[in-house]
Amino acid sequence: MIDLHSHLLPGVDDGPPHLADALALARAAVEAGTEVMVATPHVSRAYHLAPADIGPRVDWLAAALDAAGVALDVRAGGELAPERISQLSREDIAAIGLGGGSCVLLECPFTRGSALMDMAMTRLQEWGFRILLAHPERSPTYLREPQALRALVERGAMVQVTAASLRGDFGRTPRQFAKELFRAGRVHVVASDAHDVQKRGPGIRGPLDDALRSWGLPAALAGWLTEAAPRAVLADGPLPPPPRRTTPRRRWPLRS
Repeated sequence: MIDLHSHLLPGVDDGPPHLADALALARAAVEAGTEVMVATPHVSRAYHLAPADIGPRVDWLAAALDAAGVALDVRAGGELAPERISQLSREDIAAIGLGGGSCVLLECPFTRGSALMDMAMTRLQEWGFRILLAHPERSPTYLREPQALRALVERGAMVQVTAASLRGDFGRTPRQFAKELFRAGRVHVVASDAHDVQKRGPGIRGPLDDALRSWGLPAALAGWLTEAAPRAVLADGPLPPPPRRTTPRRRWPLRS
């Protein structure tokens, strides 16, 4: 699997505080079947991390993983908070492209912020970046205004859902919204958003396989969401067509 959203870098945000914790998280990811993990630390006002510093830190972590015998291919990225974009240059944004490519992981707000997201997406697209929306199923903005999320997808954004949401770890409402997005065919990537081993772990396929089975969706979709589509994102290529489903797609959720 290819995990496009994780907080693996130690000591920079709310992920692992120390290298030993990052190594433990990386080992757990490998045991869960992940081969490539993009380290996407928060690029937000809450954490004082310069985008240009992420690449060297990832190189340092990759060397530590190799020395510890952890067979995980770690790549650089960042989880960009929309309020930070006005303070960053195009070069800053390029430094947090997923795996060094042109796709940016844009954090969906945990407060009401659809106008700010619109502005951020406009700026990113003007600069030639692709956008992967991080965990919209957990965002109060899109839980209240699913049509606002639909508008972003229609403008070209891709959607990343957190695997733990499919298990209900963030509550019944995010899980239900994730189900609606899946049935509408509007989920492009499932990632871990891992922060640690115990509470916010790196497992992806278990919750995803269970959800697909429960919701009557093709089992082959799991490979598309965790391998084929993420690989295309890292390669800056078009997403391959998803597995064909035997039932028609549902409409977007229309609740207000």
